[in-house]
Amino acid sequence: MGSYETKNKGDLRVRRTYKLLSQALLSLLLERSFEEIFVTDICDRAMVHRTTFYKHFEDKYHLLDFCVQELIRTFEGDEDHLLSAESMKDYYMGLIRKSLEYMADNKELFLTGILRAGNNSVLPMLNLSVNNLIQTKLQENEARGVYHSIPCPVIAQFYSGALISASIWWLENNTPISIDEMVRYISLLINEKSYTYTEPAPPIVKI
Repeated sequence: MGSYETKNKGDLRVRRTYKLLSQALLSLLLERSFEEIFVTDICDRAMVHRTTFYKHFEDKYHLLDFCVQELIRTFEGDEDHLLSAESMKDYYMGLIRKSLEYMADNKELFLTGILRAGNNSVLPMLNLSVNNLIQTKLQENEARGVYHSIPCPVIAQFYSGALISASIWWLENNTPISIDEMVRYISLLINEKSYTYTEPAPPIVKI
């Protein structure tokens, strides 16, 4: 997954095709579960030929992966610079704030589409994408001389699961807490200083 025709990314025709197929899939998710959607349905809704679909995507899961990655890029924003250890927590907070804002603005898509009962593929893929995003940022920091006493995959799995679970709870309960309050509460729960060092940390003792 994740192998898209980046060499043609600037091609307006390719971008238009990706947009049409993505919008078609998202609109269909409002009507039925992902498992009930077929490539033919997506192509018919997008008015794109099946041969064109398969020129860019292997199957509907490949397209879903693209949609999720686009969603994550929306959450992340336009900044593409490496973050220092001091700003890593700020990065998390910016990510969760943008996620909550987007979810609030697109409540029907999440509640009816992404979180629909029986959608066994969408949420795990979203979790995987957030996990990979956090791992990438942690590894970028390590390359700049920041060390972690806990393996990056463990940190990423913990935070991706917690952030997604808290966000879903917030949305399903009709946003009972303001976005500012949610960000503040999550900020209090994140204590990266307990596992972040500016020099190699001592190895974890195995019992």
